[in-house]
Amino acid sequence: MEISVVTDSAEIEKFMDIIKSAWASDNAIYQFYDTLHSMAYHGGFLLGAYDDNEMVGMSFSYPGFRNNKVYLYSHMTGVIKNKKYSDVGYKLKMKQKELAIQYGYDLIAWTFDPMMSLNGYFNLNKLGALSRTYIDNFYGTMNDGLNRGVPTDRLVAEWYINDSYDKSYEKPEYINSIDDDNIYFNEIKSDIIALRIFNNYVELKNDNLDKAIKIKLEYRKIFHELLNKNYTVINFDKSSYSYIFKKDYKINEKNIFS
Repeated sequence: MEISVVTDSAEIEKFMDIIKSAWASDNAIYQFYDTLHSMAYHGGFLLGAYDDNEMVGMSFSYPGFRNNKVYLYSHMTGVIKNKKYSDVGYKLKMKQKELAIQYGYDLIAWTFDPMMSLNGYFNLNKLGALSRTYIDNFYGTMNDGLNRGVPTDRLVAEWYINDSYDKSYEKPEYINSIDDDNIYFNEIKSDIIALRIFNNYVELKNDNLDKAIKIKLEYRKIFHELLNKNYTVINFDKSSYSYIFKKDYKINEKNIFS
């Protein structure tokens, strides 16, 4: 597997096929095309993952600025459907991290859907990002296969690439249970807690859109409650499909996304 910086016009056009496959989109999304060219010229990172000279994954990011902090904002990282579990995404993020350090960044940030368990595990456990911010309906209405019909709520991932935070935890208190398609919340008593999510939210959405919206809004409420009480999302437990929160978690940087 080779990860390369992409600047060539013909190669940038191949990003569209990756986006269509990764996000189950029926549209070509060619409005990205000129934007990607401008990112490549004006300091953004466009990365392509190649397997036997065929592009199978892509990532693009650009400089961000909030509350007097400059960081790298990673807008999209995607892999074609039949390569999703072959570590392509991880290799793209590692190359992105390498370039970010060369350019003097200490933070890479992005958003992800908290209902997508694989994203939660990849971002928080495998990469080591943290989250302190939940944004309601971040993108508004989206029409791709993953987001169509539901609020586009997102967690903000903060990846401090020069730091190595302790992501370990012991005996978290599970604050909810799931029975069929229903969620039951318990009283929050511990400083280390686990919040279970559905492992098949996309299937649930496709089967019952109204139920999926209701569930997402219930999780929106509990995420806000926990983050407002100074909990930080520090990890994701794949065995129980649970976000792990720790109260008063010490981070060297202030939260610029709140």
